[in-house]
Amino acid sequence: MSAWCDDISVLFDVDRAAHDDGNPFHAHFDLYHFGHSVLAYLDSSTARYLRNSRKSARDGIDSILLQLFLEGGVQFGVGNQTTYAEANDIVVFDLTQPIDNTNQKFRHITAVWPRTRIEEVVPDIHLWHGHTLPKDNPSVRLLRQHMMTSYELAPRFSPQEGLRVEAAAIDLVGAATANRDGLPEGGPSGSALKEMLIYQIKRHIRRNLDSIEQNPDQIAAHFGISRRRLYKLMEPMGGIAHYQTRLRLQRCLSDLQDPNNAGLNISEVAYRWGFGNLATFNRNFKNTFGLKPSDARSQFVTGVTPASSRNERCSTAIRAEHQQWFIALDI
Repeated sequence: MSAWCDDISVLFDVDRAAHDDGNPFHAHFDLYHFGHSVLAYLDSSTARYLRNSRKSARDGIDSILLQLFLEGGVQFGVGNQTTYAEANDIVVFDLTQPIDNTNQKFRHITAVWPRTRIEEVVPDIHLWHGHTLPKDNPSVRLLRQHMMTSYELAPRFSPQEGLRVEAAAIDLVGAATANRDGLPEGGPSGSALKEMLIYQIKRHIRRNLDSIEQNPDQIAAHFGISRRRLYKLMEPMGGIAHYQTRLRLQRCLSDLQDPNNAGLNISEVAYRWGFGNLATFNRNFKNTFGLKPSDARSQFVTGVTPASSRNERCSTAIRAEHQQWFIALDI
């Protein structure tokens, strides 16, 4: 179980005490990386999966995760609310918000997409965090079938086919969330307003990341707050400069692993995202991701990339590769 905890720590911390049924722990998973998304299958014993705001700020993963339960179920908490899901339910999770899930012996298919892609069709996707999609909705049924078929056929997709499958899935997410029934009602609390402001600031930075004129004064003025308050709000992310640099490096990693950018050289990718000095870029890239930009590109030249692990057969190499996959999602 310790090896599994280490590997899944890319996204979640695992509370081992939740596994108390007296049977040996087991976990079998398969992952497929499509360039802009990750598709996974997991068959596992009971376990509790945790992701707090500190972990989110530290790893910088800013994506939307959907879990389709094929068997078993999950009890999950969002704030003071506890919800349950069972087989055939699809649960939406925002990886920048706290997650506390206790999954009973289960099988599920998970899809992880970059927030920016989902926000193109569901601008308020963060409101769906910790909610199940209505299983009787025809669009949800189509999304469910699409996720199962995509997993089944994933090893056969070419890089371009994988990107088209991603696009179809995102459109289905948009259709499945068009019905707002089940979302929380009422005005937000003070802490919720603060979190909403942080979310809006981060979204503004992401959407204007290619603007070299985007500085703290301009961002603060855009939101009508002081520069001091902006710095205070961004402290959990390591500060605004650190957050911007991290995002730019992630965009570079994503571009280097995108088959559509095979014709661009590394310096062009670096300059595109505001790195004027190639040597500085190479050093920062390696310090952040643990490999050179050229190595990051060579790992993904084949497009759809599978990986799997059974029980204790996990490794540091697999764990590092999975982390690169999730970081490389085009935020």
